[in-house]
Formats: sequence, structure tokens, C-alpha cells
Amino acid sequence: MKIGILGLPQAGKTTLFQTLTKGQAQATSSRGEKVHLGSVPVPDRRLDHLGAMYQPKKFTPAKVDYVDAPALETTGRERGSLASLTALRDVDAYALVVRAFPDPSVAHVMETVDPARDGGWLVGELLLEDLAQVERRLERIEKSVKVGKKPEDPNEYEALKLAKAALESERPVSRAGLSPAQERSIRGFQLFSLRPWIFVVNASDEQMKVGEAGLTGPLARRFPLIRAIGLSAKTEAELAALPEEEAKEFMSVLGIEEPGLTKMIRISFEALGLLSFFTVGQDEVRAWTIRDGSTAPQAAGAIHSDLERGFIRAEVIGYDDLARALTMAKAREQGLLRTEGRDYRVRDGDILNIRFSV
Repeated sequence: MKIGILGLPQAGKTTLFQTLTKGQAQATSSRGEKVHLGSVPVPDRRLDHLGAMYQPKKFTPAKVDYVDAPALETTGRERGSLASLTALRDVDAYALVVRAFPDPSVAHVMETVDPARDGGWLVGELLLEDLAQVERRLERIEKSVKVGKKPEDPNEYEALKLAKAALESERPVSRAGLSPAQERSIRGFQLFSLRPWIFVVNASDEQMKVGEAGLTGPLARRFPLIRAIGLSAKTEAELAALPEEEAKEFMSVLGIEEPGLTKMIRISFEALGLLSFFTVGQDEVRAWTIRDGSTAPQAAGAIHSDLERGFIRAEVIGYDDLARALTMAKAREQGLLRTEGRDYRVRDGDILNIRFSV
């Protein structure tokens, strides 16, 4: 899973990125634009417990990659320039950071602090970026049509027309009513509005104590289909720098129930419709990330294409059942281990052992 982080200048976007990646980030460039890349393991108490049970030679959590893009300038930026930033095209979702914290020493590019306004501006910019790209491609196709050539892919042509109509109505392409074939035909354009967006409201500690709902409410009312969370990037950065026990104590004092890293990953999984399943053994305990609704063969394919191609059946047990049984042998004796076929839809927390033949 890869998340692109976008926002206006001075919104706390890079502070959030440094917090999420715990300072383990690399600077790189794309077409002259500097971006930061970082990767973090997905915290999962279930996987930690499985690691303690099996003491494997290798322990592999799922991971999340973050891309911190340059701040979006409100003036002087050529339309379509954002879409040309390669590092931002290869992501699964976008975190749109908006500022709520008041700080007279940090000027706001729009002079006043208004998260709902800033969120609307960011959404508008992304829709306009998509519209510019869709119009350019449609123009090329329609020039060919005028001279008697048929579109190479009718699905693409129809999808682009639907996408343009949606974008002109200020709706994302994901809400344009594309058929699966039409969506596949334009997937290569990697349009911003074909992927989920998450608002991250960067607030002060005082604002967080009042309640997250008050921070995210205005955005939720204006954009009911976009998930929103509130956090203090500055405080989360301080927490990330502390040893685990000290961080827990600090969180307790501040009334923080869930670290920002965990909160971001949880809501990203929800926005993308993802779940985790596990494989266990003495050699390796590992978490795998797949789409919710994936079948057992598709889960096998996440491990290796040969397993999907030669899939026979899957031995399945839920994490909770194995944790109660304490060992796989006892779970088998208790009838908790079951055999599932090709139609089985994998559940979050399942532990799979794939039987296959190639």
C-alpha cells in the first residue's frame, strides 16, 4: 500500500510524513521536483503474537509506503504539472492535509485558517488536474475520429467522455458510473480522482482535547464520501521520538487513545477496502495485504503466482481460534482448522496454508 501526501504550504504535511515514517525517509527527485519517500511496517498485535508463538527465522509485517510531495502552490502553477510528478502517480490513495492549528508565527497562504475551505481547494485542484489530462486525451481521439479513424479502444473513448462529464460537474471519476471494462481502459492514466482521498486535519493539542468530531465535522458535511481524521502532527512527532513506554504515558496524559501512525494505517485500509491475512511457520511468520472480498486463490496469488495457478485448497483458521488453542496441533484436534475451496472469501485475520500443484 502506498499513500501520497498532499497539502498547502505550512499545513504540517512534511511533519506528518516524518512522523508516519519515524524519520526513516529518503529524498529523491522527479522531473526536478523533490519528493520524500518512506516505508513503515504495519503495527498488528496479532502478527506480533504469532511471531512470539512460532519464533520464526524471519518475521515480515505488511508495510505502508508514504510519498511526501511538494506543497501545492495556490498561484503560478501550470495546470497538469502535478499529474506529471511520477512519484505521485504510483500510489493507491491520497492523504490531503489541511491546517486547523492557530499559530500567528506561521503564516497561512490564504491568510486565515479554515480547514473546510482548504479541503475544498485541494479537491478542486485535483479534479482540475484530472480534467486537464482527460481533455488532452479526448482531443487526440476526437481529431482521429474527425478524419474517419475509429478509436483504438471504444471503452476508453466512452470512459473519457463519462469522466469529463463527471469532472465538469465537480465529481470524481470514481463516481462517473464507469463499467469495469471502461475503468480498466483508463486505469493507465492514474487519475487522482479514481483513487480514494483521506482528509487529515492537523490540529493543536487544545483542539484535539475538545474532540476529533468537531475538527472533521465541517469536512465530513461538505464531502460525506471522503474519510477524515484529526491529529496533531507536532505532538505525534514528539511521541514517535519517545521510547514505547514513555510514549504510552505521554499519550495517557494527553488523552490520545491511538497513535497517529496506527490511525492513518487503519483508515487507509478502510478507504482502500483492504484486509490482512497471515502465513505462519518456523521459517517465517508474515502478514499479507489483499482486497476485501478476495477469494482463497487470489490470496494465494498474493504469495506467489504459482500458488494461484495450481491452487487446490486452503487450510484456514482464524487468528482468534489459534490464539485460544495455543498451537496448531491443538487447533486441529479441536476441529478449528478447516479446509476451504476456490470460492472461499478470505477474512481479516485468517491464517492460510495453501495446498497447490503445478
